[in-house]
Amino acid sequence: MFKAVLIAGWWLASAGVAAGDAPMDAAQLLERQQAGQAPVLLDVRHADEYADGHIAGALNIPVEQLASRAGALGVPRDSEIVVYCVSGKRAAKAQQTLDALGYSHVRVLDGSLNGWRQRHLPLAH
Repeated sequence: MFKAVLIAGWWLASAGVAAGDAPMDAAQLLERQQAGQAPVLLDVRHADEYADGHIAGALNIPVEQLASRAGALGVPRDSEIVVYCVSGKRAAKAQQTLDALGYSHVRVLDGSLNGWRQRHLPLAH
């Protein structure tokens, strides 16, 4: 059984599937924000991209800096964190980084910012 778990874990990692929680839907995130129950929201794009428009309340730590700046999140490692970028590629990398750092409840925003924009949801500037 242990061997099967190792093989399954290897397959998921090699397929690029992050070990974190399931993605969060944009509508669900918006509802939780409006109810005052939003998770920690982390934008892992570069600062210039963030300045061009981001989801309200998002912290900005570029994915390349995340390992060294994870403490800037200022939350316990069991806090719910939702990460996003433009398309999801950097967000998946950030999810893996946070998982490796011991954060246990990390989700990617489904569709990332492209999905948010397609739904015509609000952006902050």
